[in-house]
Amino acid sequence: MGEVMTALLDKLRGVLRSSLEIALWAVALLTLLQVLFGDSFVLLFGIDVLGNIGGLMAQFGSEGLVGLIAAGLVAYLISRK
Repeated sequence: MGEVMTALLDKLRGVLRSSLEIALWAVALLTLLQVLFGDSFVLLFGIDVLGNIGGLMAQFGSEGLVGLIAAGLVAYLISRK
């Protein structure tokens, strides 16, 4: 039973890792498109990627040390393999 659970968790971890990688590529692509096309990108797609990233960073910054620790934890989880 333990081996089956371990295999299931490993498969789930792989799916989540792949999903996160796809999401990060999508954010990078959308950021690049917004930088290249500016306001017309926001008007066309209705997504302000740079504004959302800026708002997220402002939230981390306003929380002080807790925000810094959370940002570091997110960066660690994203970058580890």
